[in-house]
Amino acid sequence: MGHDIYEKVTSFYNLLLTDKNHRYKSWEHCYSHFSGDDASSNIDVSCLHLSFYLASWGMYRGSSFLLWKDYRIHRAVVEKLLGNKHFQNFEFSSIGNSDLGKIINLAQWIKNWYRENINTVNGETKSVNVTDTLVTKIMLGTLGCIPAYDRYFIDGMRKSGIAYSKLTEANLMAVSQYYKKNEAEFIRAKKSIQEKSGVNYPAMKLVDMYFWEIGFRARPLSK
Repeated sequence: MGHDIYEKVTSFYNLLLTDKNHRYKSWEHCYSHFSGDDASSNIDVSCLHLSFYLASWGMYRGSSFLLWKDYRIHRAVVEKLLGNKHFQNFEFSSIGNSDLGKIINLAQWIKNWYRENINTVNGETKSVNVTDTLVTKIMLGTLGCIPAYDRYFIDGMRKSGIAYSKLTEANLMAVSQYYKKNEAEFIRAKKSIQEKSGVNYPAMKLVDMYFWEIGFRARPLSK
């Protein structure tokens, strides 16, 4: 188990080495900004960082309600995230249910905020669909405390023996335990990336890259 972690994580990252303006760099820019002191002093800039990261990671597609909103729609969410910057310091090699519960509760708060505060899209009154994918991408890009639960990540997780039906504390615990069991390989990949980029990739970002790469490689090939 986990013998391919270093290869898959560094393979994902190597795309950033071949293209210095690769869209995957948007995560680095966003996370680095939210890790610094300037994030709280200029909320507008923080909203811009989050917006562009989400756009470059597919969250502003035509079916998304965000496509019809400017970057300031995220202001209350950004302020909530900045009030929980200590989530960046969670140790996933020893994390307990209490902190995992806090992560899930924050995800639910973000989901509820968009649902309760956005009721018009392009002039039409409607309820918005706030997915686990959107919420977890927001949290991964700002706090680095949870993987982004998109299609490829979920496929990779399932192929690695982790059951999934929806985002829950139990599922996040299973992901955390996978990291703990394979921490040495994840840290090896982390050190390699840090030497090349100078960016401190958190545990859940490494996990995100690993399972995403598994899911992506297993996708059906186009005919």
